Amino acid sequence: MSRRRESEFAEILVDRLLLESFANEQSAYHRIDAEAARSERLDKYRSKLKYHINHSLSPRQKQVIKHYLSGKKEREIAHILGITQQVVNIYKHRAIKKLQDKMTA
Repeated sequence: MSRRRESEFAEILVDRLLLESFANEQSAYHRIDAEAARSERLDKYRSKLKYHINHSLSPRQKQVIKHYLSGKKEREIAHILGITQQVVNIYKHRAIKKLQDKMTA
């Protein structure tokens, strides 16, 4: 009797796990739709960010952010622009704050 109960329990457990894993799977169509929607949202966000970089920042903030986004470090940016690293840091932080305000509005 106890053998039978254990096997019945095992079958129920396996069936439940199988059903739960099946329920968690997504169809191929769902993934494509979700990825397309995500890609579309990212494209809109990028275009909005580009717009605000070009239209909402001061010329110096724009220079600093564009160098920063291209992968340059603060020291390199300071050397290119002929200013101190601390000033680059100030421009960068003010530009980021301004962009955050514009993007969340």
